[in-house]
Amino acid sequence: MLELLQVLRDAIKAHRSLFQDAQILHQDVSAQNIIIVDSPGQQGSRGIMIDLDVAQNLAEGPRTPGEVTGTRPFMSIGILRRRRHTYRHDLESFLYVLLWTVISNGAQNPPRTSALRQWNQGTWDESAMRKTQDMTDTNFGRILAEFNPEHQLLKPVAENMRQLLFPIKDEAIWTGTDSSPKAVNELYDGIIDAFEVAISQQKILKISMPPTDTC
Repeated sequence: MLELLQVLRDAIKAHRSLFQDAQILHQDVSAQNIIIVDSPGQQGSRGIMIDLDVAQNLAEGPRTPGEVTGTRPFMSIGILRRRRHTYRHDLESFLYVLLWTVISNGAQNPPRTSALRQWNQGTWDESAMRKTQDMTDTNFGRILAEFNPEHQLLKPVAENMRQLLFPIKDEAIWTGTDSSPKAVNELYDGIIDAFEVAISQQKILKISMPPTDTC
């Protein structure tokens, strides 16, 4: 669990650097495009982003309007609705990676009874509608209820990400993007901070656990 938190945190930091420093938007955040660094060294990254095949060089402008890019289970609601791809859509995909990874629990796909299965079925619009419903206050608890007992401490991270990504506007979750520099930094900082808190808690828990009796 600690490794998963560190890998996703570092992948989000890498995405931020790619976007803000190199002016490149990844556009295909998925479980398959985040890899674990086995020996990061001191202060090194545990997770990095790969596969820039559909990445967008922001200096060259957007890709074909209405083009849908990404890996379906991890696509943001906006992309499924054929909106112009933004940094926020990629951050939304990180939430789906966390949920998919935890609920799948080492398998390639979630259990057959999982609500996440429907994210990969039907039309783009149907997938967008299902995700919109799943991200509401009422239904997100049902997603978190699918977490295994050993992953209960990851629930606050997922909930914090959801609240940051989907603020309530006009009595509904907002799936749009605020691209002002202040909003960009606040969203990245908020999500990374949620991971940092969880990582610190995991480290404290690990230290406080009694050693396993091997006799």
